[in-house]
Amino acid sequence: MEQAGYMEKKTASLEEERAELIRRLSTDNTVIGLMKEYGIPAEELSRHPYRIQRWVQDRKVCISCQSLKQCRRPRKGYMAGLSYDGLLQDTEEACRYETERRNAEKHLENYLICDLSEEMRRVNFQQISVHEESGAYLSAMKHAMDCCMSGRGLYLYGSMGTGKTYLAACAANYYAMQGKKTAFVHYPSLCQRVEAQIRTGEYKTETDRMGYADFLVIDDIGAEDVTERNRNILLSVLDTRMQNRRPTWFTSNNDFTSLQQHFSNTSRGEDLMAAMRIMERIRALAETEKITGKDRRNLSQTL
Repeated sequence: MEQAGYMEKKTASLEEERAELIRRLSTDNTVIGLMKEYGIPAEELSRHPYRIQRWVQDRKVCISCQSLKQCRRPRKGYMAGLSYDGLLQDTEEACRYETERRNAEKHLENYLICDLSEEMRRVNFQQISVHEESGAYLSAMKHAMDCCMSGRGLYLYGSMGTGKTYLAACAANYYAMQGKKTAFVHYPSLCQRVEAQIRTGEYKTETDRMGYADFLVIDDIGAEDVTERNRNILLSVLDTRMQNRRPTWFTSNNDFTSLQQHFSNTSRGEDLMAAMRIMERIRALAETEKITGKDRRNLSQTL
């Protein structure tokens, strides 16, 4: 009898606790607002008060968060959610910062190849502060923008860190945002991938994409170790792009004279004709623009 009496009191206590929780939640403006926002009927509060309480408490963890960098959740950018379609179900949903990140990087879905650094994946011409740039750089930027908007190729060259890759990344992101299939290839890295995949032939998928992408950037050309194989692959890609009249951009530390000399030499000796064939195609595909000025890498991590 004592055991039965204890259990009755325990049950009554739990029911009172549950009723008090329902009362508190039903008068909490945060809870009311969230349930309305998610289309959860008010009666679900009486059916699942503890689940709704956990949901609200979990969301409160994120109230003071101001960026994804501050996120301390096991899966960064995601929080507990609830959905209702006749049944109340636990879900996981992106927070507002993760949603903003997704929207800002949605254009990346249009990249066939993307060797861009994380910082370069969002850059665009509009971010460049015209008040802080030299006249020479603004002239180069205008040329780059004109080529980008009109679908013309461009060969950007100059000293390290002067902003060549930044301008090329702006153009690539522009095309990707227009829904165009885009490829941004760091050429020395590509050459290393080719050598690593030579036995399997996997690199052919990548080089085929380079040939047929709506817009292609070949970044840092001239910084790779020249081999007869990667020289022939490059020639094939450039031939395909010439035949299909697809806009192609290059960035390099070399002017045309030094780039031709670079392509002339391999471990097997000098081959001036092979180098001239490559240069002929680059000249046909792209206008030129020399970038001069300060080394931006010492001033900003995004340039």
